[in-house]
Amino acid sequence: MFEGLENLAAVLIASVFLIFLGLVYFMVNLWIVKTGSNLLGLTAELPVLSAALLTFAGVISSALSSRR
Repeated sequence: MFEGLENLAAVLIASVFLIFLGLVYFMVNLWIVKTGSNLLGLTAELPVLSAALLTFAGVISSALSSRR
């Protein structure tokens, strides 16, 4: 009985941690997109979408590479 509760707690803690890391990764990507566009003198059109796509690609690629 306690083994199931321990597994559930571990899954919940891991999920919260991974969500937090995903948000941090997204914020770093957003900063990179906005800073890069400002350095080049460009206007960042849809910077949140760009950062979201970069984050999505990074998360998916790391998930696929860990299966090998």
